[in-house]
Amino acid sequence: MHKQTPNWLTQFLIAFGAPGLVALAWWAGAFHAQRIRELQATYPILQITGPAGSGKTTLVSSLWGLSGSEPVSYSANTCSMGALLAFLARAVNRPVVIDESGYDSNENFDWNALRECYDGKPMSTRGTGIPAEGMRFQGALAFIGGEGEVLNRRIVNVHLPRLHPSEAQRNAIQALNELQVGHFTEFVETVRANTVQVAYRLGHVAAYVESMQEDMGPDLPTDSARNHAQLRALLDLLDDLFQVPDEALHQGHCFVNDMAWRHAGSGARL
Repeated sequence: MHKQTPNWLTQFLIAFGAPGLVALAWWAGAFHAQRIRELQATYPILQITGPAGSGKTTLVSSLWGLSGSEPVSYSANTCSMGALLAFLARAVNRPVVIDESGYDSNENFDWNALRECYDGKPMSTRGTGIPAEGMRFQGALAFIGGEGEVLNRRIVNVHLPRLHPSEAQRNAIQALNELQVGHFTEFVETVRANTVQVAYRLGHVAAYVESMQEDMGPDLPTDSARNHAQLRALLDLLDDLFQVPDEALHQGHCFVNDMAWRHAGSGARL
């Protein structure tokens, strides 16, 4: 456990604020996605939205950097469904990012096939030539942009406002770009090593579900409440591992509650 907030996290918080911290919490959970599904049946699909210039790509690039990896995303316009499903089949306890920016209705892209990326059930592979039997997604799926109506009930949506970066934010993004690889891999190595703490924090999901449903009533279905409760538990995990400043942690929890309110108001579809 860390006694003080590491510099990379300080810079990340300056650069991306509460939305970034929530995305980082989901990203941490992605490295335990299959274990989370074993314990709680599902792990939500992350959707990062926002107008052009809101920093979606910059945020995701930084998240990949924390994984010690170059940014990798698959375009809904150019990637065939068969190629994507083949990659999904190989992804275990790691994020997979699909970029829907500029998506123009690729008829060969079957969004329904991605439903099972939520609960890890056998995936439909209609029209891909790939046998469906035994093909299960064991990673965590994220989208940049798009609407995702088919997947609504399965999604947690981090919406970024139009970015008017301050000098401090620009400097923080530059500092993140200049950090040595070792500073970044500290994140993924620490997250992967703390499986017991992950399970402990997930034990608090039920209490968060109950709290949010008391606040929001029947408009927030249990599965949607669980999706957001898992994010809150993972925020607490980040605090356990990296000493998130109190105000930043509070803002992260408030942001997730706001996400859940918006989701409830949208009338989440099956």
